[in-house]
Amino acid sequence: MASNAIPHPTAHAASATGSPAGSPAGSHAPRLAAIEAARALAALAVVLMHTTHLMRVEHFTGHVALGGMFDFGYVGVDFFFVLSGFIITFVHHAELGRGAARWPGYLWKRFVRVFPIYWVVLAMTAGPSILSRLLAGRTPVSELGGDDIPGTLLLWIGGHPPEYVGVAWSLQYEVLFYLSFCVLLLHLRGGLALYGLWAALVLAQAFGALPGPLPLKLGEPHCLQFLMGVATGLLARRVTLPLVPRQGWMVGAIFVGAVLYERLGPQGAHAFGGRVALGLASAFVLATLVAMERRQAVRVPKALAQLGAVSYSLYLAHCLLINVVLTLLAKAGVYHALPEIVTFTIAVATAVAGCWLIGRLIELPVVAWLRRRTAPRAVAVPTATA
Repeated sequence: MASNAIPHPTAHAASATGSPAGSPAGSHAPRLAAIEAARALAALAVVLMHTTHLMRVEHFTGHVALGGMFDFGYVGVDFFFVLSGFIITFVHHAELGRGAARWPGYLWKRFVRVFPIYWVVLAMTAGPSILSRLLAGRTPVSELGGDDIPGTLLLWIGGHPPEYVGVAWSLQYEVLFYLSFCVLLLHLRGGLALYGLWAALVLAQAFGALPGPLPLKLGEPHCLQFLMGVATGLLARRVTLPLVPRQGWMVGAIFVGAVLYERLGPQGAHAFGGRVALGLASAFVLATLVAMERRQAVRVPKALAQLGAVSYSLYLAHCLLINVVLTLLAKAGVYHALPEIVTFTIAVATAVAGCWLIGRLIELPVVAWLRRRTAPRAVAVPTATA
């Protein structure tokens, strides 16, 4: 999910009332409400998929709910990886190639955007388990070994996958991507050359042209999706993207086609070709949304844009809240008395509402507070919320 992904943790480059006006080559990043709406829809796709799968355990439904009709929801994460590259480039475009002096402010903004709310959700998820072990006189974190700490607490991709917060595996990629972006801040042409080499190595690994996998998962197709987002962000800030009649519908059809190819294509689900197709389709969607915003050719429901603003909280905390809702329904003895669709709807609605509150009451205020009090003053940043 990522991220400043969604989801993955992505930078807020939009608001419900943001104006699409502005020069693509200007120093300020215009706010894009349509991007927030797209982020919300991607996060909701992940929520719908996870809800049906969380209902499959024996003391709940015992099978994937609703016939697995939302099993495609993981494509929201692929969209988030492209969105992450797009947003980070779009927002920090004016800082590209300005040297290492830009690193402190940039890295601080990335840190406060990713880690504080992640640690809050991690505590909310791990806390009950640790407390129950303490009360039972057992070792509180016996399931967390020393090798798990870098991946769980620091989201380091070189270690074990994160514990407790299942979706945090995608945040490890986000942290990797954010660190890699420093090369573009240091030297634009040199950074772009390194990014081009990175993309070539990903392709080479996919086709078996390397002696072994790249370290730190640098050869995974998600990395190529991030690079597609970076390329789209550069284009969106430097040229006037084209917009033809019915382009929105055409790009929507392309995205649906990419989802079907990824799910049903000859390589099977989760294969490299499908990931590339999803990455390209997501890039087309983002480019089209930017073009539509600049021409004021799209209107976004305020509620959807607001949900997009807290989509990181939605991505992080939805599994926890869904499990709480399902457990309460089971303990109340009404879980099996309700139609499956009703139980599913209650779980989704409660999770979305709860995550919206977490985002509005914790995530966004904490990010604003940290940036206001401790952001390096010597580093100029774009006006768009990042």
